[in-house]
Amino acid sequence: MNWRPTRRMAMLAPLAGAACANTPGGETAGKPADAPFRNITTPSESVHSGVCSPDGERRVTVRLCRYPDLGLAWVWMHARTPKGFFSYVDHMAPCSRNATVTEGEAATYTDTRKTLTFERLGAVSKPRACRIQGSAMAWKTQEGRFGPGGRKLGVQIEFAPARLFSGLNAGRTEVFGHSRAVVTVDGDTFEIEGPAQFHEQRQTTARFTVPFSYLTLWGEQASATMLVTPGRRDGYILDGDRTMEIDNVQVGPPDLRRKLSVRLKDGKTLVGEITLVQSYSVPIVGQTWQGHMVRAELGPYAFLGHANDFRPGEAPYSL
Repeated sequence: MNWRPTRRMAMLAPLAGAACANTPGGETAGKPADAPFRNITTPSESVHSGVCSPDGERRVTVRLCRYPDLGLAWVWMHARTPKGFFSYVDHMAPCSRNATVTEGEAATYTDTRKTLTFERLGAVSKPRACRIQGSAMAWKTQEGRFGPGGRKLGVQIEFAPARLFSGLNAGRTEVFGHSRAVVTVDGDTFEIEGPAQFHEQRQTTARFTVPFSYLTLWGEQASATMLVTPGRRDGYILDGDRTMEIDNVQVGPPDLRRKLSVRLKDGKTLVGEITLVQSYSVPIVGQTWQGHMVRAELGPYAFLGHANDFRPGEAPYSL
């Protein structure tokens, strides 16, 4: 099924053209400001964490991707608060040219300005905790804009792991658990405590080269990750100490509600639905990354989390 934007999605999910057109400094000589990253093969280090309140209404998600050989990093901070939705995106943040040391019992990922810092405690294969701190001048908008805005955004997250999985992609570890976060906007403070996620991934292949739909779903008793690309439809569900690998994922295109169906490797099928809570966008080398903060039901499971889509007009949706 080819994705076609509906009027509802036009209202809720701004597309890349609008995002880039409203991006201060987003274009240089007709090229996206982050054009140097297109299809580039170089070592990269990506860390991400998100947390939401039990009712799904308060959210914060942060991502740092370091390119040490280039001395540059991507910094993303997005927060949904009672005061509104706030966004900070920088794809040209300076960072050290030294690779982050990940061996041993701790690792710290950051950019030179310390706009966003992740501290992982414990081995990469079995983290004990993750501490995150960020501060930037953000925009009050769903539309991705590069660079500083006019609203002071601060984020502090304390993540406690409960379940982890390694192997969805080479060099990637995903951890699920519980976080306590404090978000400040222009001096106003909002607390968020609930199900959460942290992932860490190193690779040398180019990022964001194919369209995809990526689901990271969190619950107190179970969690899941799913990935749909032109070449794969797989993932897993972690139910307590049990890992259930997914053989096939079918997901509908972005909308207020989208169908979800998975077939486990044991042959069992689970069906459900994803419900949109908050949509937002990030421009990536002239293309669209569309974020969706969601609630989801799948068989006996209820989740909170994200259903994110890159180049949603091309991703191989079904249902």
